[in-house]
Amino acid sequence: MASALDRLTYAARQTARVAWYAGHYAAGRRLLKPMPKPDFPVGPTPSRDELTKDMRAVFEREWQDIKAGLFPTPRPLSFDPGELLRRSVLYFRDLPQVDARRHGHSDKLPPGEQGDGLPEYYRQNFHFQSDGWLSDHSAAIYDTQVEVLFTGAADVMRRRALKPIADWMAGRNQRHLAGLDVGCGTGRLLVFLHDAWPGMKFTGLDLSPPYLAEARRLIGKTARVKLIEGAAEKLPFDDASLDLVVSSFLLHELPETIRQQALAETARVLKPDGLVVIVDSIQRGDQPSWDGLLDLFPHYFHEPYYAEYANGSVAAWAEAAGLKPIASERAFLSKVSAFTR
Repeated sequence: MASALDRLTYAARQTARVAWYAGHYAAGRRLLKPMPKPDFPVGPTPSRDELTKDMRAVFEREWQDIKAGLFPTPRPLSFDPGELLRRSVLYFRDLPQVDARRHGHSDKLPPGEQGDGLPEYYRQNFHFQSDGWLSDHSAAIYDTQVEVLFTGAADVMRRRALKPIADWMAGRNQRHLAGLDVGCGTGRLLVFLHDAWPGMKFTGLDLSPPYLAEARRLIGKTARVKLIEGAAEKLPFDDASLDLVVSSFLLHELPETIRQQALAETARVLKPDGLVVIVDSIQRGDQPSWDGLLDLFPHYFHEPYYAEYANGSVAAWAEAAGLKPIASERAFLSKVSAFTR
């Protein structure tokens, strides 16, 4: 049972990480050159106070779920001060290159051996990040970049996937279950899943060997988590072979046809009583007074497929692939959608 001390420890850790990444955000804004104002209509946007209040509410919902015993308190994934500082230095050193791309100075991705055979949509500088998804350098700074963007709330948004999973897990023996994280990246969601249900067998699938290497470093040695190279639109699993399929912040990075193929593949590999949980950006209408953020995001960050994603519906796309919606939650700037077959 969670105690008052547990609550204080949780609150202190989350407050510290938000302050750390919010500080990076503020410092980074001073270093970046102003972008041209958009030459297209922009919808309403929230105030900083509104965003902060909404983010705090997500942490409070997570704490209430922890208190209810649905899943354990998350352990810090970046606790070592030296490692935090090293990645902070890497982040700020890379900012000038990111800023140059923001202002039109494009560069080619390194051809690298790991890039051979990758789909064309994948070989881009998403978010103007250096090397796209294709280098050890990119893998080392990616999590810092994302947390700075969301001022320390990226992990808690990912972890909202644990709530529908915990509800679905009731009465099930985790040692008899197999789960898949599609587009697992550096493995942060996999760590939280494995910590919550250490008896379940998980597979993390991603197209980037450097990001998979970073995931292995983060997860550590365990036979219960396997990492493999592969594409979301062509899953290397048999029909109806998986109990749980999750993805976080993947769909908005995919072109329309690939995204629909990925969802169809998800439905194909899922068992009839299985669960799919998708964490991704909010879409237009999920929080109408924030719709302007969806207009601005692809303008300020290189997101080639985001505008089409933002104007669509995860639920409608999943239903078209043969999945049935069972739960949905807006969690700050993300939406958590749960489906079954």
